[in-house]
Amino acid sequence: VEEDFLKRYPAQVSVGQAQRVLIAMAVLHRPSLLIADEPTSALDIITQSEILRLFANLSQQLGISILYISHDLLSVATISNRVAVMQQGQIVECRDAAGIFRSPEHRYTQELIRALPVVPQFAAHAAGRG
Repeated sequence: VEEDFLKRYPAQVSVGQAQRVLIAMAVLHRPSLLIADEPTSALDIITQSEILRLFANLSQQLGISILYISHDLLSVATISNRVAVMQQGQIVECRDAAGIFRSPEHRYTQELIRALPVVPQFAAHAAGRG
């Protein structure tokens, strides 16, 4: 943290910095569960990645379970061990993340997975990793 950070007004702090402060406040008392509702929605892709790594570290190092709520399926795939898919307020499928993304069972989940952009797969293939 920069020396003058604590002296800044909220308007002088980036959205990513503010998000990190909120996460720090949330884990200060070592909860067993952290509920993160759309924590990366207003962030650029690099800051999103940093926040997802922060969540992974918190989970591993402090043993905190994270209920990660998001419409961003790529971030869900990145961070989640288990995924619950909701449609109109009802859970329609809930199981391990790999199963959800590899072979979705519910029709709505299948539609969501088909709607994912193919760019990440193409980029991995183009870089020789696919």
